[in-house]
Amino acid sequence: MNNSNGIDSNTWDSRGQLWLADGTRAWESGNREEASNIFNRITEEYPERPEGYNKIGVMYAEKGQLENAEKYFLFALSKESRHVPSLTNLGNIYLERGQLDEAVKHYSLALQADPEYPPAHRNLAIAYRRMGRIAPSVAHLKRSQRLETRKPRNPDAAAPSLNERDVTSSRGHFSMGLRQWIWIILGVVLAIWLLGRGKL
Repeated sequence: MNNSNGIDSNTWDSRGQLWLADGTRAWESGNREEASNIFNRITEEYPERPEGYNKIGVMYAEKGQLENAEKYFLFALSKESRHVPSLTNLGNIYLERGQLDEAVKHYSLALQADPEYPPAHRNLAIAYRRMGRIAPSVAHLKRSQRLETRKPRNPDAAAPSLNERDVTSSRGHFSMGLRQWIWIILGVVLAIWLLGRGKL
């Protein structure tokens, strides 16, 4: 199917990938309007691709508009049922709502599609921790940390869990160093706690 510009809307070409990277950079630098314009352009030029819908959903989630975010993540999944960032972001919505079983289900689906996707491991660890399942929580947290240190950043990556976001700078982007320290401290605290209970 071709759109008005003669582009096959099913083909994800270098132009679409460039727009996605540009939109992500604009969003991370705090330019929400430019990011929104780019992500909307992606949905217009590539209506059968999930990436633009996923990013618009992330923007709604950031504003706390979870119902709108959920609609966009579900729409992205209607385009590609195994789109890992959308599955992970939908899991984040359920995690935010306290629907832990649904969150675990969606993170697990994301990991079935891509076992090396750090955000799904990280957020699954959070869900398991909230369920009191410490051992799988620690395992997924460690896996997430290992993968994040070696995998190059994907511009279509899922947003951090809504309740587990890092402290933001005045420009609105995430402090990667702070996040890593928080996870390290969390891992050490969990290990000490497990050692104290004789489970490690």
